[in-house]
Amino acid sequence: MSENLNNYLDLLNNQQRIAVENTEGATLVLAGAGSGKTRVLTYKILHILVKKLAFPQQILAVTFTNKAAMEMKKRVSTLVNYPIDKMWLGTFHALSAKILRNCSELVGLKSNFIIIDSDDQLKLIKKICERENIDTKEKTPKYFVSIIDNYKNKGIFANSISNNKNKKDKDVSKIYALYQKELLHLNCVDFGDLILHCQKIFKENSEIRLKYQKLFKYILVDEYQDINNGQQKWLELFYQGNKNIFCVGDDDQSIYSWRGADVTNLLNFEKNFTKPEIIRLEQNYRSTKNILKCASTLIKKNDGRYGKKLWSNNNEGEKIIVSGFWQTKEESIFVSDEIEKLISNKISLSEIAILFRVAAHTRSFEDRFINLGIPYKIIGGLRFYERKEIKDIIAYLRLITNFNDNLAFERIINIPKRGVGKTTLSKINSLARNNNLSLLEATQKMLNDSKIKINEEIRNFILKIFKWSEIKNKLNHIELVELILEDSKYIEYLEAEEKNIKNPNNLNRLENIKEFIESLKEFENLDGFLEHVSLVMENISNTSNNTITLMTMHAAKGLEFDHVFLSGWEEGVFPSKRSLDELGKIGLEEERRLAYVALTRARKKINITYVNQNRYSYASHDFNLPSRFIEELPKDSIEFTDSSYLSDKDFLNDFDEKVYSSDNYLTPGRKRLLSKAQNKEVDWDFNQDYNTIESFDYTLEIGSRVFHNKYGYGRILKYDGDKVDVEFDKTDQKKIFLKYLQIID
Repeated sequence: MSENLNNYLDLLNNQQRIAVENTEGATLVLAGAGSGKTRVLTYKILHILVKKLAFPQQILAVTFTNKAAMEMKKRVSTLVNYPIDKMWLGTFHALSAKILRNCSELVGLKSNFIIIDSDDQLKLIKKICERENIDTKEKTPKYFVSIIDNYKNKGIFANSISNNKNKKDKDVSKIYALYQKELLHLNCVDFGDLILHCQKIFKENSEIRLKYQKLFKYILVDEYQDINNGQQKWLELFYQGNKNIFCVGDDDQSIYSWRGADVTNLLNFEKNFTKPEIIRLEQNYRSTKNILKCASTLIKKNDGRYGKKLWSNNNEGEKIIVSGFWQTKEESIFVSDEIEKLISNKISLSEIAILFRVAAHTRSFEDRFINLGIPYKIIGGLRFYERKEIKDIIAYLRLITNFNDNLAFERIINIPKRGVGKTTLSKINSLARNNNLSLLEATQKMLNDSKIKINEEIRNFILKIFKWSEIKNKLNHIELVELILEDSKYIEYLEAEEKNIKNPNNLNRLENIKEFIESLKEFENLDGFLEHVSLVMENISNTSNNTITLMTMHAAKGLEFDHVFLSGWEEGVFPSKRSLDELGKIGLEEERRLAYVALTRARKKINITYVNQNRYSYASHDFNLPSRFIEELPKDSIEFTDSSYLSDKDFLNDFDEKVYSSDNYLTPGRKRLLSKAQNKEVDWDFNQDYNTIESFDYTLEIGSRVFHNKYGYGRILKYDGDKVDVEFDKTDQKKIFLKYLQIID
């Protein structure tokens, strides 16, 4: 063992040490944000091994991710200076799979069973529905998958549904039972089965149950607030052996109810386990005192919690800045300007994060950062223009603009479903190659050939493509997109998808479409928008590690940054209207816990922003109120800004004049952009001192003559950020990116 093992307890604060040394019975450690939860778990295992209370194989340690398990195993191995591979350390599913391999025959499986994923689940359910003649239009296969997964998360077996008060309908019990039968026939299990089968084996086989209960002297559980009811029952079965269980969690950070997590398992700890010890870790090592004060004051509004008071020896820190804006564009301009200031002060981009309640709201920030040349990455999701539904709609627009766009055709020919299979696509591709035609032309040729059978849905699709193309110049581009979404039944398709899957990414798809429509309003025509998208896709390849992080609040849990921007703090957005409508007070409390998680991601500084006008209805009279969570923050710890951005309807109209009327207003990012536009490429170092840069030589002026490869010669009429309005000699006025223009002396 390493020499420093003699004083490892001295590396812990008083409460951490009490938790580590308390080895007997049931213990719940309420670990506040940034209080050293991982250290306590690691040192707990270390303590058990050093004191020789158990061998590694007698410890059952449960984490929620394989990554967390690997990191914990590595830390402990390093500390004790020998491998601990025999220790049972892993996720609920991985540990259950290990047990199930050893006694699979007891549930009718072979030891080489296959664990299927969600796609395989869907295919199998679909097959069963077809076989049983169940109408899948009303209740789709995804609906049944969602309901069955929900039952398994609660630890409910197929044969128990009929007696369960939560029974959905008569079909669910039938499909669930047939699905389980089919899985056994195929020697397969899904993830929910891994835990359910273990429960079944333990309940029906006392010899096996006693074997494992005797084996595990200590049970340790990480992120206890995130377990579901099925996992709770699983733990209780193991606990009945030596009755030593050590759970670490934070009821104030329970934010995953949508995937089955039930915080009441933590809140009922004293009921579920015998005479437990409750230990609170309240010293925060991450954030300033002011941030902790705001987070603590906010979370006190929740009733369903044990309660704790975070404190810190860190400095007081800056007040939280709250800023309101008229539109999202103003919001993104403000945030990007603040980030430019941080860059000029040599703050690393990796220490800056922007957190959103809704993933769709990244769009305006992404556009802004791309135009300014600021690198960014999205954690836990895709960039806005890489999201499936956005790429689908863009493919529709590309195809009606260019009939030869085969990639766009292939993407949307069967979205929504039109009965186009591999065989049909193969015929279309073959005809196109042999006759030197585009895929659209080849399909049209097949439709005109009476000898070839083509389903009516494909015919209607082709006719609509031509119709939309014909009228695209008669409608503005926003009306055109809305027409395509309606005519193609794409919105109906998304609604059906979202209704049947409990996944935040899917639940955000409609919001993404709304945000997409809003993005169109920044462009005069469809050509200008498609040109913009091409530029965006050209610039998303940056792989630098020094990037700003954009992510949802859910994805941010467990992470920390020096500077955090919290966007979209408006009623209806945050707290989510959907959560309030569906879950009432329970939903509100989870949203407040999410706000708590967001606030405690910051080490030094927080900016909260909200938008006055409805994010999706700028032309309407709908207005947003600031989030109630802003009102719940302590007044002496926050500061409301009073800037030129705030609630100023004329701000965007005269923004460009402000930008170009003063050298002082040209931010480093804007200088980079305009420098590139003039073919003056700058090797920009984000960490350099921008005050030493020579004054920017800006030569473009209103009235300057320019040349465009497509539209020819013209004259600049107006600036619009990284774009200009140009009056061309031989065509209409257009809005063009600066990078595509050449200056004519």
